[in-house]
Amino acid sequence: MKFRQFTTLNDFFDNLHKEGCGIIEYEGNKIPCIYVKQSLYDTIIERCMGKKYVVEVLLNIFYDGHYVFVDIQTEFINLGIEENFLLPGNTSIEFFNSLSDSGLLAVIPKNNLNSYTSNIFMIQLPNKERISKAVDIIQSNLGIKKNNEKKTI
Repeated sequence: MKFRQFTTLNDFFDNLHKEGCGIIEYEGNKIPCIYVKQSLYDTIIERCMGKKYVVEVLLNIFYDGHYVFVDIQTEFINLGIEENFLLPGNTSIEFFNSLSDSGLLAVIPKNNLNSYTSNIFMIQLPNKERISKAVDIIQSNLGIKKNNEKKTI
């Protein structure tokens, strides 16, 4: 899996995931989702169809004293798919809390947001404890206590 390096704040902003992210309600649960181009979604579905596969997901957290960025690295083992999704931690904390709570990450084609119930690819994260620790780091860097209150300085 390729670890990306960013040297300036502009590098981070220039490499933010353009299609965005969000949270959907699925079977009564809040599930974080990454919106992707239709072509990437189709590639994922085609390569996974009828095969056993493993998806490795890593969260790389970057913090400069003010901004928090999280590079979500995904690798579909033995399928030749590696994708990075750089998200702003400062404005996506609900996304990461849902990731920790659900242990799932959904991938949805951006052009099908209204009908996501039939075009959704779910990735089950194998270690919710690691995700929870990552979310604790993000919240700590943002100055958020565990009960979602801002720290006073």
